Amino acid sequence: MTNSVLPIISIITPSFNQGDFVADTVRSVFEQRYPKLEYIFMDGGSIDNTLERVAPYRDHFFHFQSEPDDGQSAAIAKGFSLSSGEIMAYLNSDDVLLPGTLNFVADYFRRHPEVDCLYGHRCIINEVNQVVGHWILPRHSSFLMRRWDLIPQESCFWRRRLFEQKGNIDTSFLFAMDYDLFVRYMSIGRFQRVNRFLAAFRVHQDSKTTTQLATIGKEEVARVQQHNNINLPPLMGNFFSLWVQLRSAFFVRRGETFPGLPPGLNFNLDMLWGDSTDPL
Repeated sequence: MTNSVLPIISIITPSFNQGDFVADTVRSVFEQRYPKLEYIFMDGGSIDNTLERVAPYRDHFFHFQSEPDDGQSAAIAKGFSLSSGEIMAYLNSDDVLLPGTLNFVADYFRRHPEVDCLYGHRCIINEVNQVVGHWILPRHSSFLMRRWDLIPQESCFWRRRLFEQKGNIDTSFLFAMDYDLFVRYMSIGRFQRVNRFLAAFRVHQDSKTTTQLATIGKEEVARVQQHNNINLPPLMGNFFSLWVQLRSAFFVRRGETFPGLPPGLNFNLDMLWGDSTDPL
């Protein structure tokens, strides 16, 4: 696609004291070399070396701020309110986009005007950028994805029309703000899982996901489900989650290569859920 027909993609990165990882996050976005990028960096007044790590990129952001805020959800919501892109996403300050993701996303939305939101598979990385796991999902089913918080937020992109019709991040959530957002968007929009890795999710000692999943996260997921009249027997949810993990682990061992992966990570997804890979 020529630059004149490319959609603006708005990406929000909320950050607070993520100096160990934030440069990797920012670099992964700018190294996409996507010509119509609207990258908004919302720092909550970090007191570590975050600002030093992002200083080389500061002039390239569409908007950059560092000041005390009301937390991650508030930072994301404010960032989206400043954005104008036709395609929207947010990337936490310890996760990374994989090479070629933004061009793939733009082209996919161009070829599929009926799709309102897309998401891909998830790589899981550790503190030193080693791939330690994978989150590989079946074809999208709104019935399933409304009931299980499984959409990889860092690999999810949506059209602005969903945002305009169903609203911004709910700032009352500390953990499940993405699940709440996607459940609302699924009520009116068409979602599509693409058979491609688009981003990597980082697991580390200080990550919110690691430390709060067992408490606040579960409570907030239950609140979303109750508010949206989503009924799910607990054992059924555990079974589906385990099923996805087992299929992921099995097919990772098949060998071959797959587009959109970091160097050195090799396996084939064509047989995973019975569909073929989505090329660039």
